[in-house]
Amino acid sequence: MFELILILFVVSATSQAEGCKFDDVIQEKIEDVLKERPAFFAFVKSARVTFTGHDILKFDDVITNIGNHYDATTGHFTVPKPGLYEISCLLYGVGASRVTFQIHKNDQIFAFGFTPGREWNSNTVSLLMELTKGDKVYVKHRGPERRETVQGNKHSYFSGRLLQ
Repeated sequence: MFELILILFVVSATSQAEGCKFDDVIQEKIEDVLKERPAFFAFVKSARVTFTGHDILKFDDVITNIGNHYDATTGHFTVPKPGLYEISCLLYGVGASRVTFQIHKNDQIFAFGFTPGREWNSNTVSLLMELTKGDKVYVKHRGPERRETVQGNKHSYFSGRLLQ
């Protein structure tokens, strides 16, 4: 709330001093604040995706990518600034397909998740992670000997945002 009050004060003073349009200045200030709060939200685009080995899951239907720090081609979220982040992943198994996965921070496993392998089950993993600039967070398949199928079409997603 303090940030919004400060923005409005600065915008008002700036627009009066420079003869700017108030709405344009407000929009610029809001965009500046949003850039400081990175966030992403992406779905699996294809109807179904089968994973094998230790594949990195790529969520390629990117809906939100404030700051452009999520890369759909690699499946990595690269942390732009240190802080406490909320990271979530929901995977939906096709039919009776069990899906085992893990959330990675850099090259280390941070948390595990799985769908239980009953008819059309999903699993959501929501985490609070202390991250530093340059850390990479991603979702990786965890069954090298298995082929497991994830439902796409806005059923499976990966998201994250800076909390503080």
